[in-house]
Amino acid sequence: MSAEKPSAAFVLSLLGGIFVIIGGVVTAAIGAFFTFMLGGIGGIIGVLGIVWGVLIIVFAYKLNSDPASHSTSGALIVVFSFLSWIGGFGGLFIGFLLALIGGILAITWSPQAQTTMMGQAPMGPAAGMKYCSSCGTQMASSASFCPKCGARQS
Repeated sequence: MSAEKPSAAFVLSLLGGIFVIIGGVVTAAIGAFFTFMLGGIGGIIGVLGIVWGVLIIVFAYKLNSDPASHSTSGALIVVFSFLSWIGGFGGLFIGFLLALIGGILAITWSPQAQTTMMGQAPMGPAAGMKYCSSCGTQMASSASFCPKCGARQS
């Protein structure tokens, strides 16, 4: 099992969730103050912002603890980032933006897609895999010949 995790998606989503909670608290405080005579209904709307922020953080942690569910967690982070506009002004906009980018990164994350600069091969082969000694193509460790260049493997 690989220890690879979508770290950038996790951090951005986590920060986005924190900002969404802050936006919800600000909205709740201002809303409750201005609608005091109406039973503080404005404060209730701000509570929604807090809930969206907590849910973004929950799915960010789910993303970090279970990278295999990255698509589902990322999609839910994107949904709750859009919902953060209801009751939290999108986490003062920065929360919305951070969570949205984090969610998109989570959806598109792939452990195989992690390569070094300049298009070089990944740092190490996956379990049961090796690299061609001639062209660097990843292949099954039992392969006698490279499927790309045909070089004999030792």
